Amino acid sequence: MAFSMFLRNQACTSRIFTQQVMRLATQPALAHRTVASTLPVRSLAIKDAKLTPILNAVRSLRSSAVRMSAEKGHDHSKLWVVERAVSAALIPLIPIALLIPNKLFDSLMAILITAHSFWGLEAMVVEYVRVLLFGPMIPKVAMGVVYTVTATTLGGLFYLIFNDIGMARGFWRIWRNMKKPKCSK
Repeated sequence: MAFSMFLRNQACTSRIFTQQVMRLATQPALAHRTVASTLPVRSLAIKDAKLTPILNAVRSLRSSAVRMSAEKGHDHSKLWVVERAVSAALIPLIPIALLIPNKLFDSLMAILITAHSFWGLEAMVVEYVRVLLFGPMIPKVAMGVVYTVTATTLGGLFYLIFNDIGMARGFWRIWRNMKKPKCSK
């Protein structure tokens, strides 16, 4: 975190700093250094290490897993756009659904709120319940809990909408009951 904040600093984002780093990385004395030579223990074991310029070694670092199969990978940027569109759609939908209570707006609001909650819970589980920390079983159980909570939430909201008074009318009934003064006898 501190390193990423350092790299976002104004001094590190300047053109002069970038030019100096590129010049340092492409110098002939450093360009023919092997990656294995930076690790003394490995350099003893590997005699015929392939020469890799430092600049190429830095560019090849990845923070995500390398795709191992030839099949087409998922485009997560489209999911990001959909998540933001759902969040933006909730802003006008919630007041409209509260002002015009009907099953259509209640159903749409239930689906969008449940999807928004699912993506938030899923992001927390993926980010914090990692295989390296908890083993292979607990992350799967946590994702199962997320799916169960999501399905139960959507089912409960649909039950409220189609078999009871609906989400918006339920909200107004709770709001009305909160404003009533309590009589003390």
